[in-house]
Parts: sequence; C-alpha cells; structure tokens
Amino acid sequence: MAKPDSIINPADYPLDNILFDAEECMRRNPQRFEFLQLTSILHMDLESNLIVGHRHIGDDEFWMRGHLPSRPLFPGVLMIECMAQIASIHAHHELNLEEEVFMGFGAVDGVRFRKPVEPNTDLIVAGKIIRASARIPYFKWEGQMMTVAGEPVCQATITGAAF
Repeated sequence: MAKPDSIINPADYPLDNILFDAEECMRRNPQRFEFLQLTSILHMDLESNLIVGHRHIGDDEFWMRGHLPSRPLFPGVLMIECMAQIASIHAHHELNLEEEVFMGFGAVDGVRFRKPVEPNTDLIVAGKIIRASARIPYFKWEGQMMTVAGEPVCQATITGAAF
C-alpha cells in the first residue's frame, strides 16, 4: 500500500510486467557490471509524465563485503545512482534523444533516506520530470524509491544534462 505522499502504489506495477529489461536499459545508459543499478523498467507513460523502475538487491552485491560486514546495507550513493539511471532513461524518451546521448547527472537535491535496505529486497522507483529542454538537452526529475510494500526508502531531485 502506497503512503499518502507517494507518486504511485507499487502494487499497481507487478515485477513480472517488464517494459524494458536490463539489456534494454543499457541501450540508453552506459553503466555496466557493478554500476548498472537497474533491474528493469516496469512502466513509462510520457503523457502522464511517469516512469516506474525496479531494482532487485541480491545477496551477492559487490558492496556487501565492506558496507557493513556485520549488517550489509544498500549504500545511499547507489540508491541515488539507481534513481539517476532511471531519470536518464525517462529523459531520453521525453526529449526524444538518440540512444548514444549520455545524460549525466550534475546535481542532486532534497535527498532523504527513510529506511535501510538489506539484501534480497525488491525496490520500486517512480518519478516525474519537473523541467526539461530538448535544446540543451537537460532535465530535472523528482523521484521516490520504495519497497514493493510501499515503504519509503529514499527520495531525491536529480538534475542531468547531456555530456
């Protein structure tokens, strides 16, 4: 069940209803191996300005050995990276950019971490573009990360531009 200030109700976006898998995400984002932070895109509706993505946190993630050995927690910086990767895919479609255009992020604002994330957790990320320009190309995106049960994990505003 989504919280009252949530963009979406995660129950409306089943994890097996995939729009783009990780391979398709990599057509728009250059991150590979450990730094690919997306499992899939579940929904994108440009008319309603909404994208919904999925990130499965496995039990063999590269960061587990050192962040924190006695209680591994998904690092906040990787939560932000995951949100930035989803925002980049959203911007590619919204601005109708060529696949090879790299949208890097230049700012992150209003970050709030709400709940620690342990291994074997499925996360849903939902967001909306609040400002964009195809001429520059540039975007500002607001997003939320939550568990599939709707518990808030992280929120941020991501600003990105083409490199």
